[in-house]
Amino acid sequence: MIRVLHLTESDAERAADFQTRRSVRHLSQDLGGGFEGEVRTVGKQGDWNNVFAAVRGMRQVVEFDVVHAWGLRALWAAVLGTRIPVVYSPSPTADAKSVRWLQALTGYRDVQVVCPTASLRRAMVRVGVPIEKCHLVRPGVEFARIRRRRDRDLRERLRLDDRDVVLLAAGETTPRAGHVDVAWASGILHVMDPRYKLLLWGQGDALEETVRFTARLKNQPMLRVAERVLGTRLEFEELLPAADMVVNGATGATATLPICMAMAAGLPIVSTVTYTAGELLEDRHTAVMVPKRSARLMAQKVLQLHEDAELQWRLSDMARTEAYEYFSLTRFLDQWRGVYRQWSKGERVEVVEPAAGAGLRFHGRG
Repeated sequence: MIRVLHLTESDAERAADFQTRRSVRHLSQDLGGGFEGEVRTVGKQGDWNNVFAAVRGMRQVVEFDVVHAWGLRALWAAVLGTRIPVVYSPSPTADAKSVRWLQALTGYRDVQVVCPTASLRRAMVRVGVPIEKCHLVRPGVEFARIRRRRDRDLRERLRLDDRDVVLLAAGETTPRAGHVDVAWASGILHVMDPRYKLLLWGQGDALEETVRFTARLKNQPMLRVAERVLGTRLEFEELLPAADMVVNGATGATATLPICMAMAAGLPIVSTVTYTAGELLEDRHTAVMVPKRSARLMAQKVLQLHEDAELQWRLSDMARTEAYEYFSLTRFLDQWRGVYRQWSKGERVEVVEPAAGAGLRFHGRG
């Protein structure tokens, strides 16, 4: 039996992102026989109030075989508080400062780093994390939770007409998610045709800023914040059946799980070009790409895709096919079982990668 302790962050200001929360849930509950998982948290609302308390608490932890740290403060506690083998998963939006701290910590302790994107893995290697200790495991989609058919009842509860063209902004509304740009593009389209509506999930620390920006556009009727309209918490994939298209406006590193979910649902995708998006999407193969940050150009791409039914079908079909091939939950869990088995025994960790996907064919065509 391999016992894994998942150490996460719980402060409101540093709470784990959606992709991290989902990964922790799967890895603590769904690995199956031969594995046990437990979650503990660092932060004002957690099991330990701060890093120092976590370091003291971790020194009492002896019943686990691996500590999996999610976030930099969790890594500090794991490295300084225990001699148990440590695995570290950096945030999908890890910045340069956190990468430099990681370099210092991995020099102090032997840590296996597992990244959710190839671009983040390259950043880790560039600052000195040995490539043999830095691995790639992409997030996994729980296909059983993905509904492909339009949900008219959900649209009605969101106060959306059946004729509306609903643009769902990808993932949480964070500064890097670029939802302000998506709102701006949606506003341009809404002026041209009031049927265009923007749907936001309702989670993320830049939500209020985006809502205020939309109000300044004088286009507030186009906006629906799902959790506020419905008055309940939702999972992101629950909104996919209400959408006609998913728009990713990210300007840098961001969570990839929402894009993977949109691919699995077979929804047409319009996305800005970033290193992260380029790992998953290829222009006019699985999505329509916006080559530079421009709300006007994003609106133009959305309009072109909406008016081309054949292109929508082709992109959706290919995206769904590649999602099932490269982003399955089974593949995700199998790779993590391998990491835990090997590292708990002090062996060299080798992650078996699936065959190269669409991202490696992407050339950034606009």
